[in-house]
Amino acid sequence: MKLINKLSYVVAWALLLPLSTLTGQVGINTTNPAGLLDVNSTTMGVIYPNVALLATDQALPVVNPQGGLLAVGTVVYNTNTTYTGNVTDVHPGIYVWDGSKWTIHYKKRQAELFEQTTELRTDSNFPGDWQDIPNLGVADNKTFTPKYSGLYRIIVKGNYGGGQMQAGVDVNVAAQEGVFKFTFDTTTKTFITHAYSIYNSYVNSGTHYKNIWKESYTTLYMNLTADTTYSFSLQFDQSTSPGFVNNGNSGLGLGYIGTDIPCTIEFTYMDE
Repeated sequence: MKLINKLSYVVAWALLLPLSTLTGQVGINTTNPAGLLDVNSTTMGVIYPNVALLATDQALPVVNPQGGLLAVGTVVYNTNTTYTGNVTDVHPGIYVWDGSKWTIHYKKRQAELFEQTTELRTDSNFPGDWQDIPNLGVADNKTFTPKYSGLYRIIVKGNYGGGQMQAGVDVNVAAQEGVFKFTFDTTTKTFITHAYSIYNSYVNSGTHYKNIWKESYTTLYMNLTADTTYSFSLQFDQSTSPGFVNNGNSGLGLGYIGTDIPCTIEFTYMDE
């Protein structure tokens, strides 16, 4: 009886083979496949082959079972992460072979923004020159950890306004200036900024216009390594300010940073 059942199963399977070849469609959990392969389930997913890729420009360890080059369109789930710092690094995810390299199915995304938290009044005679931008300074010990290896864009924006200038007659204009210093790991980038303050003796028997802020920025492009912690900071050094109250050293003559719009540092992954 068991032998008859086995023979019946083999015969039935053999009879179905020509039909499968003819229709060219396979259905799993469905008798009416709507495509070449139709997988129907509301509770289960499809498992791709799990492999540990070495780099995006290396087909191995995946091979063509028929020999020769790996077929274009081969899909795998990569379980490996590499940390060479090159654009060929891989991280876990679905990859497709395009004939010359592995292309990740879902693009890599990372963007992080760090902001100044409180206003800073800047002193032209500050001990040690450099004042920390609140929440971004050296004392804040800020760090950035990239998720991926490759090219990152770093945009540093500073917003600076001048303090109160000394009173005079008629309409007077004076410029107050300083330097932002951005330090990232072992790289330091500085950029100069300035802002104008005004005194008009004809308005309300004399009116001061101060903290007319100006935005200045710098952009860096750097190759970073995934899962590496990089330290960074933003500081400001205000220049001597003749024409301003107390030469910009104290009181109303101090400059302003981040009163209306805070200084920011933004990191964005660029390779994909």
